[in-house]
Amino acid sequence: MGWILTILSYSEFVRLVISLSIDIIEYIIPVLMLPLIGDLFDIVGLATCLYLFRLVGLIALLELVPGFDFLPINTIAWFVWLIIKRQSEAVEGLVGKEF
Repeated sequence: MGWILTILSYSEFVRLVISLSIDIIEYIIPVLMLPLIGDLFDIVGLATCLYLFRLVGLIALLELVPGFDFLPINTIAWFVWLIIKRQSEAVEGLVGKEF
């Protein structure tokens, strides 16, 4: 488990665990796949994604579209957020260097 923290920072790891937990809870509890109850949980997931990932968290709006409940949207939002974060860090590193 320690090798994950060599790849990810602590905050990235915590956000991954939260995203995976929301997706796993939705799959484990079948009642959350029902239209009304599931939509309430999807709104909680949307609010969590917006809090953790800012604008990238809008990807979680796909949870409200019928048929997209089977996709791990929160984990996908985490991957997109991580890619954007790493790319912006790489660009900042390049801009800071003198040629």
